Amino acid sequence: MQLGVAYYPEQWEPSRWATDARLMIEAGLTIVRIGEFAWSVLEPEPGRYCWDWLDEAIAVLHTAGLGVIVGTPTAAPPAWLAADNPAVLPVRADGRLAQFGGRRHYCPSSPVYRAACAAIVTAEARHLAARPGLIGWQVDNEFGNHESARCFCDRCRAAFHAWLQTRYDTLESLNTAWGTRFWSQHYTAWAQIPMPTGAVVALHSPSLCLDYYRFASDLTVDFCRAQAGILRDHTPDLPITTNVFPGDEQLDFHALAGAVDFLSWDNYPHGFSGPAEVAFNHDLLRGTGPRYWVMEQQAGMINWTAYNPPVPPGQVRIWTLQGLLHGAEAVIYFRWRAGLSGSEQYHSGLLKHSAAPDRGYGEVQALAHELRVGPTLGPRPPAAVALLWSFDDLWAVETDRHHADFQYRAQAVAIYTSLWEHGLTVDILPRHTPAAGLAAYPLVIVPAAVVDDPAWTDELVGYVSNGGALLLNLRAGVRTTANTSLPIALPGSLAALVGATVSEILSLPPERTVGVQTAAGLLRCPLWAETLEPSDPATRVVWHYAEPPAEPAYYVGQAALTRRPQGSGAAYYLGTYPTPAILAALWTGPLTDLLPGALPPSPHLERFTHTVGDTTYQIILNHSDYAQPVPLTGRWYDTTGRQVDALTVRGLDSVVLRRET
Repeated sequence: MQLGVAYYPEQWEPSRWATDARLMIEAGLTIVRIGEFAWSVLEPEPGRYCWDWLDEAIAVLHTAGLGVIVGTPTAAPPAWLAADNPAVLPVRADGRLAQFGGRRHYCPSSPVYRAACAAIVTAEARHLAARPGLIGWQVDNEFGNHESARCFCDRCRAAFHAWLQTRYDTLESLNTAWGTRFWSQHYTAWAQIPMPTGAVVALHSPSLCLDYYRFASDLTVDFCRAQAGILRDHTPDLPITTNVFPGDEQLDFHALAGAVDFLSWDNYPHGFSGPAEVAFNHDLLRGTGPRYWVMEQQAGMINWTAYNPPVPPGQVRIWTLQGLLHGAEAVIYFRWRAGLSGSEQYHSGLLKHSAAPDRGYGEVQALAHELRVGPTLGPRPPAAVALLWSFDDLWAVETDRHHADFQYRAQAVAIYTSLWEHGLTVDILPRHTPAAGLAAYPLVIVPAAVVDDPAWTDELVGYVSNGGALLLNLRAGVRTTANTSLPIALPGSLAALVGATVSEILSLPPERTVGVQTAAGLLRCPLWAETLEPSDPATRVVWHYAEPPAEPAYYVGQAALTRRPQGSGAAYYLGTYPTPAILAALWTGPLTDLLPGALPPSPHLERFTHTVGDTTYQIILNHSDYAQPVPLTGRWYDTTGRQVDALTVRGLDSVVLRRET
C-alpha cells in the first residue's frame, strides 16, 4: 500500500522543487507522477528536446526518497504540431474539426501524429532508461476522456474499412451479417460504408454502430500498445500502466489492460452517485488484471461537476482507505498544489495556491502514519458474488436503447449497489470468463447480456451444472454478435438453460409501473419488464406479475422470475428492472441460501474482512457525515483487546475489529 501524488514541476520555479519534495516525504508519500502534460516543454519545437528540467526534477525527487512515474506526454500535443499539421486533430461526430486547446485533441490514426508520438516517447525512454528514481511509466492520460476515443475523419473511415475487411473478409459476409437489405443499405464496395456520424437522416444501422465502436476501441488500444512497446524496448524491467476514468466507456478496459502491465483509474467520487458506485469502479478495475492503481485520487474540491461541493474533514482519508481495501496497490493524489493558471484553477491540491497545506495534506499525513503502524492485511477473501461485465453489451445497448432510460451501466451499478448495501463482496469479471474461472462463486450475475454467444452459453451451462447459481436479467440474448436480432425465441441460446422464454417486453414510460408479487409483498417495477413463459417442465415460477383487484391488467399472473435446476445448480431469469426493493427481496428471498453473509442494508457502511494467520480483521468504513450504529455478529475486539459488544462508527471514520480464528 503506497501513497503518492501528481506533480507538475514545469509549472513551478525550480527553487521550489526541493521544498515540495521534503513536504511530500513528511506527508508519508513515496511516489510522484510527473510529465504527462509536458510535451511543449520537453519538445518546444520539432526535434529539439529539453531534458534539463526533467532530469533535475527527477533528481530532486529521488534524492528526497521518492520514486517517480513518468507519463508519456501524448495526451496534450503542442501547438506547433497542430499548427504545422492540422490533420492530426480529430473530427467530432458532428463533422467539425476539433480545434487546438484543451487536451486529447488528436486522431489516433494520424500517421503524422503517431510518428511524432513515437519520436518523443522513444527519445524520452532512451534518455531516462538508466535514470535513478524512475520506477515506472504511464502511457498517455485518460484515453477516451471527453469522448475522444471516436474520431470521424476520412483517415479513420479508411482504417475502419480495413478493420471491417479483416473482420468479415468479404462484402457478402458483411452484408449478410448486418442485414443490409433493410432500407436499401446493401454495399458493393468497402468505400461506400459510412461512419456513424450525426449527419445521417433518420438512424444509422445498429450493426454499423457497434462495429465502429469496436473499431475505435481497438484503434486506441493499438495506439497505447505501440507506446508501451517502445517503453519496453528501452526499459524492459519497469512497469507500464495507463489510467482510465470509469464512465469514459468508449474503450474496452479489458483489451486496454492487455496493452500494458496493469490498469489504473482516476477516482473523483464527486463525479459519481455515491460510495457504492465508487466501490463498483474499484472492483471493475480490479477485474481487469491481477493488480491496479488509483492514479488520481480526489484530494479536495474539484472543478468540473455541476456544483463542486466541499469535501468535509475525514473524507479524503475514507476515500483512500476504500481504495486500498478494495485492492489498489497505490493511491496517487491529484494534485500536489492547486494550479495558478489554466482550466483547473478551482481544483484543489494537497497544497493551496499559496503553498500552505490544505486539509487533505494533514489527512494524508495522518493516514500514512496509520498505515505504517497498523496491521499488514492479507489479500481480499473470495467474493460472494461474481458480476460479469461486457463492453460489447454496453455498446450494443448504446446503439439501440429502445427506452430512453435503459442504460447498461446503470443496471450493473444498481445490482452492485444493492449487494454492497447488504454487506456482500463482489468481483466484477469479464463476461466471457470461462466456467473454471467462475467455479468459486456461489452466485454469478450477468446484467443485460445483450449479445448472444452460444460458446459462452456452454460455459455457463458448465458452471451451473457443477453447482453454481446463475442470475440473468433483461434483454439477455437478444442480438447476434453483429447486433441483429435472433430469429429464435428469447433469450436466444440461453433459453434452454433458463427453461423459459420471453413472451413480451413492456417498455414503461416514467408514469407507469407494473406490479410484481414476491414473498416480500407486491412490489412496483418501473422502466422495463419482460413476461416469461416456462419452456421446461422443471422450470418453477418464483415470482409473477400482479396488480390490485381493482386494477386488472393483461400481464397479471405471468412469470416475472423463474428458476430451472441444471445438474447440481440452477439458472434464474429476472424479468423486472432491478430496483432496490426488488433486489432486496431477491437476496433475502429466493437467493438467501446463496448469500449467508447478507446484512441489513445500509447505504453508508462498508465492511472488509481480512484474515492474517490466525487473526481475522473486520474494517468498517462509515461513508456518511453522521454516526452510524453497526450490528455485530459473534465476538469481536478492538485493537486494544477490549471486547466490543455494541459499536457506533463516527461520521466519515473507520473502525478496526479483530478476533482469533
